[in-house]
This record gives sequence, structure tokens and C-alpha cells, in this order.
Amino acid sequence: MFGQKKAAATEPTVIGQGAVIEGSLRVSGRVQVDGRIEGSLIVDGMVSVGPTGSVVGDIEADELAVGGRVEGTVTARKHLYVASTGAVCGELCYGTLQVERGAVLDGRALKGETKPTVAAKDEKKVAAVATVVQPSAPEAKKASPPLPVGGSDTKVATKVGLGVAAS
Repeated sequence: MFGQKKAAATEPTVIGQGAVIEGSLRVSGRVQVDGRIEGSLIVDGMVSVGPTGSVVGDIEADELAVGGRVEGTVTARKHLYVASTGAVCGELCYGTLQVERGAVLDGRALKGETKPTVAAKDEKKVAAVATVVQPSAPEAKKASPPLPVGGSDTKVATKVGLGVAAS
């Protein structure tokens, strides 16, 4: 009664079929999504998205099992499981991954990363500033290092931060 600590809840938090939640939801324990969540879902525990469930937004959980549809940024710190009826679209990172035949993964998957959006932005910046530089004929003859077998005279310069690296 009063003054006594309750044991951790063993029953999952259920978002029932037909329910729509808009906004952020933070839960400790298990979550079963059979309805729709539009926003972020942050769980210290496990999330199951049933065949009728969908999440449009960010999900962060220890473990995630998807049998419905998830669109957005997904972080499964330990394990991500996608059932044959499941679809995950967007950026996802995971500790371990299991995908059944028939499941859909559409987007970017990063093993072990904790912030997929940061890695994607950095990669896009590097790709955007990479240029191919053709040396002019007189420059090519001047003290250029020997090329590896099967190499060409094309040099790739990539600008990262303030430094320039040539390879």
C-alpha cells in the first residue's frame, strides 16, 4: 500500500488498434503498437509494432520487433527484428539485425551507430565537395609519384573540414 515500492510493471503499454497518438511518448518497459504513432517513441525496453501498427517518426529502444510499418529514424540499441509482414523505411541503426523473407527495408542501415542522422549528414558533406582533378600535361611530367599497377593519371581531391587530402 503506502510507503511500499511496487515491482516493475510486467504488462506492456499497449497502443490499441484504431488509436492515434501525436507527439512524443517516453516509456520504461515494453510497448506494443497496434495503432498509429505520429511523432517520437523513446523506450527503455522493448517495442513491438504489430501487423496493424505504424509509427511515423523517430523510435529509440533497446529492442524493436516490426510486423507493421515504421517510417523515420530508428535506433535499436541491441536488436532489430523485421517480420515478413514488416516494413522499415528511413534511417536505422542497430546492434544486431534479423530480417525475415518478405520483409521490407528501404533506406540506410548502420550497424552499431547511435546517431544515424549525424553520420548521414557528414557523408553527404564529404560527397558534395569531392572533385576529380586532371593534371595538365606539364604538371603530370613533373615529379609525380609512381602509379600503382592498373592506375591512371586521375587524382581525386576530397575536402574534409579545412584540410585537403589527395589520393
